[in-house]
Amino acid sequence: MDSDEEPTITDPAEAAWAAAQRARVIDYLKTQRVEHAGVSLEPRWFLCPYVAIWAVRSKAKPDRIGWWAISGDLPTDYVACKHEASDADVLLTFSRAWKIQAEAMSQGKPSPDYGIGPPERAKEFAPLLLTRAELLEEFAKDMTSDAAADEE
Repeated sequence: MDSDEEPTITDPAEAAWAAAQRARVIDYLKTQRVEHAGVSLEPRWFLCPYVAIWAVRSKAKPDRIGWWAISGDLPTDYVACKHEASDADVLLTFSRAWKIQAEAMSQGKPSPDYGIGPPERAKEFAPLLLTRAELLEEFAKDMTSDAAADEE
């Protein structure tokens, strides 16, 4: 995992927002009983004040990312790190998971392992989750097209 001992966000408002989001992620991981070796000092990618993705160190292998977390103006969540090679990949991982969950919620079948809001309001929250999933997908597509344009 990249060293992140020195802050790089220079805008004071963005730095304060990122610090608050990091605290939110740490608290969330605690409520989910995720045993980890720390959350990155700053987001790996962010669009203040809407979304931030965070690297979460593995406790078993502290030099590796064990999970990705997301926070902002959307549900705080985490997923196991698999083979995401870019920030766009991380956003797509969350997008796909949320689309699956939104579909289940819209059918009144929320997962016992995954919850967004109170279970009795699952059908109400499903379209909101789907909208956020689609936004993450759009961000990822924009990042991928920007990277392709940079290579030309």
